[in-house]
Amino acid sequence: MRYSGNLIFALFFTIFMLLPDFIADIWWKNYYIITSKNTLKEIVITFVIGLLISFLPKKQKLFWGLFFIALSFIQIGYFGFYRTYLPPYQINLLFSEYKDILDSMKSIIFLVLFLIFALIALLFILNFFHHKTKPKIFKYTSLIILSILLILPFIMAKKKAVYMPNATHFSYLNTLFATDLWLINKLFPHKSKKYKPYTVKKIDGGKPIVIMIMGESLNYKRMGLYGWDVNNTPNLDKLAKTDKNFEFARAISGGVNTPVSIVTFFNVKREPQNTELLLTQKTNLLKLAKQNGYKTYWLSMQEEGTSISSLLNYADYKKTRKDFKKQYDDELLKELKKIPFDKKTFVILHLRANHSPYEEYTPKKFYKWKFNYDEDYHLYKTHSYYNSVLYVDYLISSIINYMKKNRKNFVIYYTSDHAEMLGFPDENGKYGHSQLTFGDTYVPFIYYSDKFHKDLNKTYYNHYEIGKILAKDLGYEITNPNEDDTFYINGVSIDGSSGYIQYKFKNNKIIKIKDKN
Repeated sequence: MRYSGNLIFALFFTIFMLLPDFIADIWWKNYYIITSKNTLKEIVITFVIGLLISFLPKKQKLFWGLFFIALSFIQIGYFGFYRTYLPPYQINLLFSEYKDILDSMKSIIFLVLFLIFALIALLFILNFFHHKTKPKIFKYTSLIILSILLILPFIMAKKKAVYMPNATHFSYLNTLFATDLWLINKLFPHKSKKYKPYTVKKIDGGKPIVIMIMGESLNYKRMGLYGWDVNNTPNLDKLAKTDKNFEFARAISGGVNTPVSIVTFFNVKREPQNTELLLTQKTNLLKLAKQNGYKTYWLSMQEEGTSISSLLNYADYKKTRKDFKKQYDDELLKELKKIPFDKKTFVILHLRANHSPYEEYTPKKFYKWKFNYDEDYHLYKTHSYYNSVLYVDYLISSIINYMKKNRKNFVIYYTSDHAEMLGFPDENGKYGHSQLTFGDTYVPFIYYSDKFHKDLNKTYYNHYEIGKILAKDLGYEITNPNEDDTFYINGVSIDGSSGYIQYKFKNNKIIKIKDKN
């Protein structure tokens, strides 16, 4: 038979492409779900792709083989960390948070290494079958494959929901669909929406000393202070019981990743699509503080990043991760102790602890819960996370106790940029953050002052409300004419183009109104 070599190659290519999904399904139950609607169709699609690749010369064959196998392994690797499928809006993070992504991969290093070696092995196998089957060659087949890949996004644009990554698609198609849906949003962006301008009114000179501690990936649901059955906040527990000035409440973050959440918080931005607010900078809390005579400090164990540079422009003194010799958050406490506080002072301390891999940013003396990479994944993640919470408990309480002992007339805020999911049932087994779901938005809100009492009498607050309270302590009242009784959680794009959740508080509960992906 004239094309038997091509057919045999395509058959084995199909097996190589689909077998990892069935193996992954054994490891993670329901990773792939066989359906009458998709499975047979996608097997045929995979065979056709294999058939097209079979006609290619050797080097092109290996290139396209690497391309499609890599798509499959990217999805498997992503699922290995997050326990969910790569959504389109996450593609943005490859450009904005690639350092953090590489950092987080350390916690699944064995899976990553296995996938890399498997990829290399499959390339050798494809090379072997190229020589063994002796398929017919048509060197322009790459143009056909490339044309299909270029046309596919426009086909998908009409039925976006059908192609959303999920358990009924094979891994390589999930990654391809996510990339194409991301591309569609870039080619056909949402139309911008006009909002009435916020007004900012100066009401007084502000509190003498204002300290804003911004945490990283801290979920109040996993803190002993909030009732979690793990003793990982002993110092905060003691403050809550013995110091009437210590107040805390539950809160919802304004975004699901650091760059979006930080910019949203410090600009007191409610509406995800209200980018005009970012251009005018009229509600930028650092800018307002400077206008009201504050000396401003931005002390961070995070990378500066282009997304928050607009905030740092208004800091009289700034120090970010690259400026510290040591990489633990203790350095921020040391910097705080250097501040003279001889005039009105606004200090922002941006922590790194609680960021994945949690153990990397937690000193070993806080390793109370034993963990190792080889044990159960959930146990490893939760134990290393609890240790990081214990460390943050030490940091927050140390800052409060230092200020109590050495300064007067101060206020201290603490919240986290976003939360973190650890695979618990109430998180649907998901891990990490940057996913548009409530699970990675449950953040703590702590307020402490030696003189200026705040009555945190609500069950829930959110970043927008905390930002407005903070603005008042800096001497300003921010009024938003667009405001009603609803609030928003922004996706991974500051302009809302990566989706958002609209919600409201009712009867001490969070009610979802709209989920726009």
